Amino acid sequence: MRLTPSWLRSDTSAEEADSGVYDVSGVTVYQCSGNGFPNSDTQVESRVDAYLPRSDERLLAVLESMETPVTVDEIADQLIEPARPSIDTWAAVHQHLQCETLPALDERGDIDFNQTDGIVESAAADTSRRTLHSFTFLGLVAITLLVPLIAFVSLSTLTAVLVSLVTMLFTLWFVP
Repeated sequence: MRLTPSWLRSDTSAEEADSGVYDVSGVTVYQCSGNGFPNSDTQVESRVDAYLPRSDERLLAVLESMETPVTVDEIADQLIEPARPSIDTWAAVHQHLQCETLPALDERGDIDFNQTDGIVESAAADTSRRTLHSFTFLGLVAITLLVPLIAFVSLSTLTAVLVSLVTMLFTLWFVP
C-alpha cells in the first residue's frame, strides 16, 4: 500500500523502496481504532466530508468506474482529484475509507474489501461470473429442450404433408 497521495512525489532511494520504509516525518499517521476519527475534531471531519460521497451508492458508482481490484490509496486519489489538499486531509480521507466506509460496504456485501492489504474488489465481478455460468447452463438446457421440440415439429409437419400427398394421389387415382 502506498499511503501517500498520487501527486506527492517522494525522493526515496532504491534501498528505501525495496525495504518499504519511507520517511514520513511531519505527517500524522492514522490507525483504525474504534469508531470515528482519531483525536476527532470537527475541522478534520469537515475536510474529509468535503471529499467523501454523501451516499454509499455514489461511492459504489465511483468504484464501478474504476478497474478493480483497486487500493484504498487509489480510491482516495480518485475522490480527491483534481484538488490537492494537504497530506493530512488526504490521510484523513484514506483513514475514513479504510476504517469505516469500506468495511461497512464489505459487511453489506456490496464490495469485497481486504482491510489488511487495503484492496477493494467489486462484488459485482463475482456476481457477473456467476451470472455468466448461469447463462451458460440456461443455454445448454434451452438447446437440450429445443432440439427435440424442433424434431417433433418437423416430423409432424412431414407427416401432415405426406398424408396430404397420399390423399391427393388416392383421390386422383380412384375418382374418375
